[in-house]
Amino acid sequence: MSMNLNPVILAGEAIHTSDKNLSGSTIAAVVFTGIAVVFIALILLIMLVSLYGKIFDSVNKKNEAKAAAAKKAETAKKAEPPAPKTAPKTAPVVSDGIEEETVAVIMAAIAAYGAQSGKKLAVKSIKASQGGAARRNAWSAAGISEATRPF
Repeated sequence: MSMNLNPVILAGEAIHTSDKNLSGSTIAAVVFTGIAVVFIALILLIMLVSLYGKIFDSVNKKNEAKAAAAKKAETAKKAEPPAPKTAPKTAPVVSDGIEEETVAVIMAAIAAYGAQSGKKLAVKSIKASQGGAARRNAWSAAGISEATRPF
């Protein structure tokens, strides 16, 4: 099997690529020059990235100083807290037919939820739902809504 080398035409003469006789020193110079260029480019990139880091650090320090000054000014304004406002506690309006134990359980559940979420909740009224015994229970209503929901 013979190799078919395409001739390179240079200034009117056909030169085969196999005719080039490069010495070892020429090859070494090309390799070392290529490696040197790559490492110099990497060093420049490292310097550029570190310069960006220093610039952004100085910008962040300035922003933190401004935020600290604003927070200090805000805490100085809040040095004198206003007197806490206490709302008069009124008993919730309870409709007839609801036992006192049920009202106490509902109020305890709402107070526990308010304590957990950090909010102060109050019960204004408690009413029995409309429909009574003719209305479906919660499990039945959930089953019907699951079975008839659109796709």
